[in-house]
Amino acid sequence: MAGWQNHPFGIEVKAGDVKAFCMCGKSQNGPFCDGSHAGSGITPQVVKFDTAKTVRACGCQQSKARPYCDGTHSTLG
Repeated sequence: MAGWQNHPFGIEVKAGDVKAFCMCGKSQNGPFCDGSHAGSGITPQVVKFDTAKTVRACGCQQSKARPYCDGTHSTLG
């Protein structure tokens, strides 16, 4: 995936997966960290998944549930 998308998208994860979600919005591998945050003071959010599932992410960077989509993008003008 090339950078963030400004709409919700699903990510399939497996039980035992560990993902580092990028919060800087600069990663070309968004929503996953590629190190682009270096020097920004931002720390990637590392999540370990216990079960296989689809999680929803969004690149609007406004979600209060980051790295997950909470629908905030639908209220942006």
